[in-house]
Order: sequence, then C-alpha cells, then structure tokens
Amino acid sequence: MSSHTERRRFERLPASMSVLLDHPVTGLHELKTVDLSEGGVLVTGDFTGNAEVGDLVSLKVVGLLQERSPTVPLKVVRCGANEMALNFV
Repeated sequence: MSSHTERRRFERLPASMSVLLDHPVTGLHELKTVDLSEGGVLVTGDFTGNAEVGDLVSLKVVGLLQERSPTVPLKVVRCGANEMALNFV
C-alpha cells in the first residue's frame, strides 16, 4: 500500500487513445491516454515534461471520430517527465 494519502475522488478506468493536446504556448502535441475518470484524464508522451501545473489546455481524440470529436478544456494538475494529469474544467 502507498505511504502517501490517496487524493483521487473518482474511480479511474484504463483508456488507451491517441489524443491531440493543444497548449497555448507550445501548440499541438500528439499524446496517449493512460486512464480516464469523471474528473479528468492521465496522458503520456514526449510533451508531458513541458507543461506547468495550472496551465489551461484542450484535448481532442485522434482517429476515426476526429471530425466529430469535441475539443475538451482541461487544467494541468500534475506534470512529470512521462505523464501529465489533467482535470476537466
């Protein structure tokens, strides 16, 4: 069991999708989702170390539904070398 306090409010479900993240400074980045919940999404990819907590970004699913996929606004709540946690706003 983890020694830190669990802060998750929502159950996470595994979700592997290609997504396009739009950052206001660095532009578009293709990333992969790791998991999804009612509160947000965890993504991974080369860009993840370049965002800062509090940044507002948008995300869109890439692939077959891309033309109909909505653009979703999110806020960066955690960012590491290989993953970034985003909350829906």
